[in-house]
Amino acid sequence: MTIRRVSLLLVVLLGCGTFPFPAVTQSGSSIAVTQTPLEGFPSLFGNWVMLKPDGTSTETNVATHSYDAPPVGNYLLNVMPPSGMAATVTLTLNGETVVIDKPQAAFQLNEGSTVLLNIHYTLTMFGKVSVDTSPPGFPFTLSGPDGAVYTGVTPGFYDPMPVGLYSVTLDPIPGCNTPGPQSGRLIKDGRVVLSTEIVCDNLPEQQQNEDQANKFVKATIDGKSVLFTDVPTGQWFTASVRRVLDAKVMSGYRNADRNPTGKFGPNDPVTLAELVKIAHRLASIDETHVTNPPENDRAKGTWFAPFFASAENLGWLVYLNRSVDPLRPATRAEVVATFLQVLNVKRDWPTGIMFDDVSRSIPYADCIETAATHSLVSGYTDDTGNLTGLFGPADPVNRASMAKMISAAMELYLENTASFQPE
Repeated sequence: MTIRRVSLLLVVLLGCGTFPFPAVTQSGSSIAVTQTPLEGFPSLFGNWVMLKPDGTSTETNVATHSYDAPPVGNYLLNVMPPSGMAATVTLTLNGETVVIDKPQAAFQLNEGSTVLLNIHYTLTMFGKVSVDTSPPGFPFTLSGPDGAVYTGVTPGFYDPMPVGLYSVTLDPIPGCNTPGPQSGRLIKDGRVVLSTEIVCDNLPEQQQNEDQANKFVKATIDGKSVLFTDVPTGQWFTASVRRVLDAKVMSGYRNADRNPTGKFGPNDPVTLAELVKIAHRLASIDETHVTNPPENDRAKGTWFAPFFASAENLGWLVYLNRSVDPLRPATRAEVVATFLQVLNVKRDWPTGIMFDDVSRSIPYADCIETAATHSLVSGYTDDTGNLTGLFGPADPVNRASMAKMISAAMELYLENTASFQPE
């Protein structure tokens, strides 16, 4: 058997897609079409249409379809892949196999011919989807594009997932009003976090016990449930910390064996080394695309070396200074500038009048005012909640504030876009 890969149709049909030969039914010929699902998505198939020489067509999305004694003549197969996927077709005609790197195939069926068509799918546009409830432990059904259905128990995390609209529905909770469905549209390299807080006096005993014991945030890290004992529920930063943990943008501290310690460190300052890793995770950038060591000597041979090398290669403003100390705290201005740059947010010209301590000439003034206009950040307030007119561009950012900024950036720039329409 010979195998060839081509990018053109096997047979060029005459007359711009018309079939010049009369259809003749001939026993002894056969055509079979099969779809091979993508690994991890066993029930997700595309639609395909077979145009036949007698002027009729077949349209279906079944895994296998065959034709007995089909008419001889010219055929054309067109494939409509599922959302976020691409299709190729392997055509075997009388023992000769051709791989066609496009979602269609044309061939001529002769008397006694045998044709086998196999449709293969690859994932090309994808992101991450997480499902969470507070308290956890509730069964759910997640519906995705093209009729895909996934079931699990909260918390659930799915990566990668094809782009498209996702909706989660919780199973009925006896004695409680089951919350309505949550929906969100996943865009390329984006994240959708579907989170529900369940409030009910008649929760099942298992959830009641967990709810009573769950005075702190829980998250799934490396496939295991981790209790963060320094992130109590009900704090101003609790929801943001839970969200960034679910989205895998931050993961909390680890010990020497790289195991989670259950500490998030909400009051600890975020270093430039931590910021560069967070920015890569937020923007879904693979730091391993750069193989050279960083130019910053202080970053060489460290865990953050590949992140620094990647940031230098991408021209991130905060990391243009090759002598900057990676372990010093990142400032509010540096965090804002990095987020806007890695997420490709268009910046406004600075006015110098938005904050008393942000003139047009200070570094990243345009980023600060743009972020404030978008409500990514705000200025300081006094004890009564009134704005002081100060931003604090040189002030350090602690991990709790960082979680809040990440959560806001995800909502503003990764989910709240023209292609993200929450239901």
